[in-house]
Amino acid sequence: MVLCAVGMYAVIKSDVFGLESTASSNSNSKESEEKATTDGETNSNGAMKLDGPGGLFPSNPALTIIHGEGEGEGEGKGEVETGTSSIPYFPSVIRLPTWIEGEQTPVKSGEEFKSGEKGVEKEEEEYHLLGLGIRTVSFLNIQVYVVGMYVAKSDLAELQSRLVKTAVHPPHVDEGGEKVIANEVGAAAATSLVSMERDKLRELLLDQAERGDEAWEGIVRENGLRTAFRIVPTRNTDFLHLRDGWVRGITGRAKKYNAIAAGGAGGEFEGEAFGEAMGVFKGLFSGAGQKNVPKGQTLVLARGSKGQLDVLAWGDKGVGRYMGRVSDERISRLVWLNYLAGKNVSSEGARRSVVDGIMAVVERPVGTV
Repeated sequence: MVLCAVGMYAVIKSDVFGLESTASSNSNSKESEEKATTDGETNSNGAMKLDGPGGLFPSNPALTIIHGEGEGEGEGKGEVETGTSSIPYFPSVIRLPTWIEGEQTPVKSGEEFKSGEKGVEKEEEEYHLLGLGIRTVSFLNIQVYVVGMYVAKSDLAELQSRLVKTAVHPPHVDEGGEKVIANEVGAAAATSLVSMERDKLRELLLDQAERGDEAWEGIVRENGLRTAFRIVPTRNTDFLHLRDGWVRGITGRAKKYNAIAAGGAGGEFEGEAFGEAMGVFKGLFSGAGQKNVPKGQTLVLARGSKGQLDVLAWGDKGVGRYMGRVSDERISRLVWLNYLAGKNVSSEGARRSVVDGIMAVVERPVGTV
């Protein structure tokens, strides 16, 4: 017993387990807490606001970069590999002028505008990359351009909400031909998805049948979600060639959706107004003061919060050119669905990459990305 007592005394005095340093640390921590209590801020309701551990629970969490390592210069910093040596990288973040959300734009069709300069950033909105892919044609898989889909930073929560709603209660068509969402209240109340629901959402968004079309249309159609497609040709081309591809896609989908409308008596993509909107869309790519699109030039199709389609282009010198707008939301909706929904999309690789990005978005509860 005496030997045990002596041994215990020796261990305590030699501080083998670092008890004294732990006690000192606790003492310092207590002093810090007391200081925080003294220096803490008082909220309007009288509650004391104390400083927590730095960086763990920020009051304004930074946006999660869906693709890429964050902003920066050079390869691998704020850039994502595209899979082609012609256009090797795409930025994970782009900025578009905020004036494209206005009823009237300060820049007319064909005019140039400043972008990315000091002082201009305050007038621009950040868009974050969801996914990208390569557009190819013919059985030879000739590369035409790289396309990436972006979503406005401040609209990510809205995108999360729509995706969760679609996953919990996906839209379907009942026997009468009416599009419905079962249990609308339950769908609106959901805030996150479990693993099984995420798998079902992926399957639904990649479905090449009518269910996939209905799901994507439900996500895209409603106002309040700003998205954009960034397109960079891998070879020299021209606006008319690009336009013809989009027009074929719009026309084909319009005929398809009109044919499956109730009773086959016509659909929403018919009539004089839709024809006029198509004419405006075609005119955007013929009167902008430039016909050729050299390899590497950037073209952006932006769908605004009200569904309006704005087209912008950037040359080698970084100066932007505004090409014009189509106010009828049906045009932009069909262009978007041509990249996202159905069997024959413009780029299957881009669609799958976008769906992968969406899975990263729905991994977290609404409002936390």
